[in-house]
Amino acid sequence: MKDITKTIHATGVCVADKGILIIGKSGSGKSTLALSLIAGGAKLICDDRANLRLKYDNLIMSKPPTLPSALEIRGFGLISVPLLDDVRVDLIVDLAKASDSRLGGHKKQLLGIDLPCIYGRGFYRLSDALLVWSKFGGFQT
Repeated sequence: MKDITKTIHATGVCVADKGILIIGKSGSGKSTLALSLIAGGAKLICDDRANLRLKYDNLIMSKPPTLPSALEIRGFGLISVPLLDDVRVDLIVDLAKASDSRLGGHKKQLLGIDLPCIYGRGFYRLSDALLVWSKFGGFQT
């Protein structure tokens, strides 16, 4: 089977055992959201770009080797933060879209894998919601 890989403009963090891939345009707040999550105990996987690959039926994110092992905060610079390698993506946060639903339920497909997606534009206290979701069991079904 051929390896499928892709590099995208994104930031990735891991909270507890949940991998969160944050996507959005430059300046949309990916690193700022990651900073809030790291302040709440998350570990950085990658900032600015993410390498994505399939492993069995899981989407795995990692830091491209050419990127620094740090988080870039505009107006502040590169800061050292806790890092992890090769983490499964459990949730996508799309900072370009605002939710039209009180209960979410959005999905996004990457490399043929459907994943839950939170539309994060204008989402008040998004980092708090993500920390609670990650630490206390995910979504109710």
